[in-house]
Amino acid sequence: MSIQNLTRKILPLRSILAKTNSENLKSMPEMVLSRQIARGNKSIVHVGMNETKTARIAPDGVNTVYTDALASCNSVGVVMKDKNGKPLVVLSHFLPYSTDRQAVSVGSEIQKNLNIIDLGKKAKIFYNVPGYEDEGVLKPCVNHIFEKIRAVADKIFNKNYEEQVVVYKSKNRPAYFSSANIFQFDTENLNKLKVTTVGEQEHFVDLSI
Repeated sequence: MSIQNLTRKILPLRSILAKTNSENLKSMPEMVLSRQIARGNKSIVHVGMNETKTARIAPDGVNTVYTDALASCNSVGVVMKDKNGKPLVVLSHFLPYSTDRQAVSVGSEIQKNLNIIDLGKKAKIFYNVPGYEDEGVLKPCVNHIFEKIRAVADKIFNKNYEEQVVVYKSKNRPAYFSSANIFQFDTENLNKLKVTTVGEQEHFVDLSI
């Protein structure tokens, strides 16, 4: 399978006990993945701040790509298919005032792999962006990342792509609130994708459609 259940039903509360707080930190999805990498798990790729990485997904190779520490940053993931039908993921994480740089970086990573990408297959673009609460409704902050990424995607994919926007709470967050954006693939069926966005919101995507 390889798709881990990283989300928690209820966030833990701060404790007066240091040991309990340490265990609470360890329960965060990004911390779980970080420990697995530290133990030598080569199937997980971590994307750092102001960075874009490409991961070729394979049953016996990489199956998980993630970035963390999203407080007011933009994370953009692009999922494509290679010419053998396997997923190819470009994941980025940049500061909110670096939209030009992020778009260039994402475009550059895709261009590097154009020779193996099946442009006949519709690409999927996932945005995880900061928002603010307006009368109890979470709305995206003013953000130029959409227009910047679309300008790049239109040229590369000839508008053959679809988008999903997920807004996350960027202020007044509770203790142990996960700030990770995680892409996990089922190694038995690579068309099954689970995206876990900031705040542990789960999104299941069928890449065969």
